[in-house]
Amino acid sequence: MASVAGDDVNMNVLIPKAEVAVRIGGLGKNPTKSVATESKFVQSQEKEKYTFTKGKILRILFGMFLMFSSIYSFVYTPFEFFMNERLRMVPGFPAYDWWVDPPDEVLLKAYIFNVTNAEAFLNGTDPKLKMEEVGPFVYREKLKHTDIVFNDNGTLTYTATRSAVYVPELSVNVSLNHSRLVVPNLALLGAASYLSGSSALVRGGFNFLVRRLKVAPLVEMTPYNYMWNWTDPLLSLAQSVLPFIVPIDNIGILNKIYSDFVDRVTVYMGPGNDRKFFLIDRFHGSPRLGYWPDERCDSAVNSTEGVTYPQFMTRNDTIRYLRKTICRVANLHYKEDLTKKSMTAYRFELPETVFHRAKRREDDCFTLPGDEQLPNGVADVSPCYYNFPFGISLPHFYGAVDEVLNMVEGLKPEKGKHGSYVIVEPTTGIPMESRARSQCNIIVKNLRGMPNNLQRFSNVIVPMFWLEYGQVDLPWYVTGLVYFSVIILPKTQHWFSLVFLITGTGLMYSGFSAYITYIYRRFVFKYHKFEKLKLSYFR
Repeated sequence: MASVAGDDVNMNVLIPKAEVAVRIGGLGKNPTKSVATESKFVQSQEKEKYTFTKGKILRILFGMFLMFSSIYSFVYTPFEFFMNERLRMVPGFPAYDWWVDPPDEVLLKAYIFNVTNAEAFLNGTDPKLKMEEVGPFVYREKLKHTDIVFNDNGTLTYTATRSAVYVPELSVNVSLNHSRLVVPNLALLGAASYLSGSSALVRGGFNFLVRRLKVAPLVEMTPYNYMWNWTDPLLSLAQSVLPFIVPIDNIGILNKIYSDFVDRVTVYMGPGNDRKFFLIDRFHGSPRLGYWPDERCDSAVNSTEGVTYPQFMTRNDTIRYLRKTICRVANLHYKEDLTKKSMTAYRFELPETVFHRAKRREDDCFTLPGDEQLPNGVADVSPCYYNFPFGISLPHFYGAVDEVLNMVEGLKPEKGKHGSYVIVEPTTGIPMESRARSQCNIIVKNLRGMPNNLQRFSNVIVPMFWLEYGQVDLPWYVTGLVYFSVIILPKTQHWFSLVFLITGTGLMYSGFSAYITYIYRRFVFKYHKFEKLKLSYFR
């Protein structure tokens, strides 16, 4: 008995009496239940261990990710990250995908000048041609970028292909195939002007061909033939006899433009070129256009096709706009701030003096050596059109001197209708609206020695047609992304960073708290097993 009492005393030192009684009683009364309870306890501990390793660790790691991301975002903001990713043009990202296959947002409107006094002018009754504008004939321009190459020097090379699809529902009060127009005969007037300085023998032979082929200086045709399928007996003969001088037999105005509207272009890109983003580095593999002998007028470097512009534009920037239809790079200058789609935008305009001559003849690099200078408001573009005597101007001779405007009747120049501009969101460089307008004219020289009906056109700049390339709006998803980038993100990025910091800290605290609880419960579990072993031993 003494021994047992001694043992009881020792046990009481180690374990409280009440707990010993409960455990011994429990073991004595229902040992099977005790074993089952122990088994469940062990299973619960194992399950908790699994849950901790899968849940709590992920909670800690995700919390650490959020916390460190938030700290990093205070230094390198989401706005900066977003803008730099756009510069990289990563395939699969919106900036790249929308550029490869742009939304159909550009409308081409063609206006043709119809002669209303053809007979009276040719017989000398009327001293000037009377012209009226017919149109618009509306097309939707399709642009595709293919054969894309990311170069090692941080540039991007691609092939830009443009095509035009007729939109009859927007071509109001005109019929492409049924309307009838009276227009100057480009083939005849062009050839006569080209040969105006030739010998009497050459001019005599030309006059014989004109009479033999019965070619008239004013012809009647449909708008479709005028734009896409203009053929002429004189042109066909010249093309067959002198193909190196006359390489085409179809001078439809849009046929000529779009048959040659495939360009291989290299542009700047990447975070190091944010101020030169998508400015041209090479055009068909060369820094020059290949039209003019003087590099000042022929350089394509740092110009743009107008699809997008550099980021972070300022009011002091000049947009150098390249369009092959005008045979040059033209400069647009800042005009004013505007609010468009609840965003601040810059309006850049093409000056009305864009086609004026330089003050000094030696600085007028848009006039070929040996040629006479054209009046202010009209510029030579013959190098781009097989040396046909074409001149470019603003529509209705807007901005030209009175000498030009008074050559024909019926023109009504207006800045709002005939000027060119682009509205740009300056932070992203996204064009929000634009109008690029230009007019093509025949430059007729002195036709002395030619048939009388041709001499009526001597020294006249005859308007033919004018085009408007207009980006009327942006798709809603592009507008939404631009608005988020320049308005929402800069104002909310630090709040998001703060929320991430608080959330990450909370998740880490929760995870570590769960870890401490887990360690404590594991300790208690081991203690329980140890005590049970002792009880079993002492029994």
